[in-house]
Amino acid sequence: MPPGGPFGPPPRRLGLFSSPSGIRAAALNATGLGGGYFYLRRWPFFAAALTVTVGLLVTAALTGAADNLLVWVPILLAWFAAAAVHGLFAGRASDERTLAGGGQAPKGALPLLTAGGLALALVAGLTAVWQTGEWRLRVADAAHARGECGPDEAVALYGAVENGFQLSFSPSLMDRARAGAEACALLDGAQRQVAAEDYERALDTYGAYFAHTASRWEDSDGEVADIHLSYAAGLAETADAEYTGAVTPGYEEAMRRAHEIYTVIPVDYEGTAAAGKVPQALTDLYELGTDELDAEYWCDGYDQIEVFRDLDWSLAPEISERIGEERPQAALKCGWEAVDGGKFDRADTMVDVLEADYADYEAEDVEKMVVHIGAGRMEAEMDELTSWGSSEFDTESYGSSGSDDFVFEITNHTPYDMRFLYVGPDRVHGEVSVGPCDDCDVYPADSPPGIDGCFGDGEVLEVALAPGDYRIVVGYGSFDSEPMEANASLGSGGYNETCYYLTEE
Repeated sequence: MPPGGPFGPPPRRLGLFSSPSGIRAAALNATGLGGGYFYLRRWPFFAAALTVTVGLLVTAALTGAADNLLVWVPILLAWFAAAAVHGLFAGRASDERTLAGGGQAPKGALPLLTAGGLALALVAGLTAVWQTGEWRLRVADAAHARGECGPDEAVALYGAVENGFQLSFSPSLMDRARAGAEACALLDGAQRQVAAEDYERALDTYGAYFAHTASRWEDSDGEVADIHLSYAAGLAETADAEYTGAVTPGYEEAMRRAHEIYTVIPVDYEGTAAAGKVPQALTDLYELGTDELDAEYWCDGYDQIEVFRDLDWSLAPEISERIGEERPQAALKCGWEAVDGGKFDRADTMVDVLEADYADYEAEDVEKMVVHIGAGRMEAEMDELTSWGSSEFDTESYGSSGSDDFVFEITNHTPYDMRFLYVGPDRVHGEVSVGPCDDCDVYPADSPPGIDGCFGDGEVLEVALAPGDYRIVVGYGSFDSEPMEANASLGSGGYNETCYYLTEE
């Protein structure tokens, strides 16, 4: 029996890299398309390899291969390597069977060339996906640059790039698509806010948009500058509509904010049509914000001027001149308005303003106002002192004063201080007081002091008043007892000498 038994010698084992079919199958399988199995006519393996590759690519596309390179690149490389290694073994087995049957292992170069072509096709396909994604991104950027950022415009194009080109394996492409979508959404939001006349939010959104690294649209026609102009005008108009006759913190904030926005436009948007409208807009703002002056509500008008007084009017210098003219006028008229209304603290404030800032403006009228303020306060005190009643004060003349003045000599025969308050012609006013009588007391009602006793003991209060009409209030101590009051016309040279004492009720 020949060596090897009845079936002949065992087949010779080929080296793994000595098998021509193994090399060719490995090269074809390394493309990931299962070409080695097709070459070996191992149809089930070919179908399985093609299914796995397609499944991996679909899964990679759906789960974000470009965003997970460290996951998907190793997986795909491992699969291609495994397919290539298995192709080596499958090809060697095929060659061994061929050689055992007396055949020859294939030596043609076509499978290797085919493998190279498939590899190039795979690279070209992935590159095509990448470049198509780049092209779609450029289309989206172009729409973005035109300001077409609606949901069905650039934003949709950016979304298509992010969702449809994950197999580009380009993280940069994905990042740029997402950033473009974010910026475009901001621009679309700002445009919607402008359409809704929500200018404050629109300006904030535009600011966020221009600060975004992926912004593409440029305000070439001055749209944002126009929005600033509209926003400032809207602030002023709303504040004026809500004005109820008093400058509130909200009113002041709105008017000053409008001024701030107007003055920013020529700086940030130089050369735009809106920048050229700013001087007139500032003039309109001042006129709207001081409209109480036109109605001659002087105190309200003065308060409105104060809102604008310390602002920069270099873009409308005539407003600075108007403030210089209108502020002292309003302060003076407001002072008189306050005097007439009994608001003496407000009148004092106007006097302080005029004396501090406009010392030469209507100085005589200001001095007159000071007198009227004092008289008004004096009368207010008289009203309070007599609010619970008063008795008549004797203003008859019982002799001659020896001068042009009407002279009162009043003996205070009481244990309390005596106060003599008066307001007279041209609002002249004053208060004279004397101390108590230390040896005097409050007498029983049926036992008053005699004339000699009354005049002989007590402090004498002397007042000399120019002729004219007067209101006089006289009282004791803190005016716990009923004061005396008179509205009298005092003649020239009159003389009144009286003595007053208190009795128990």
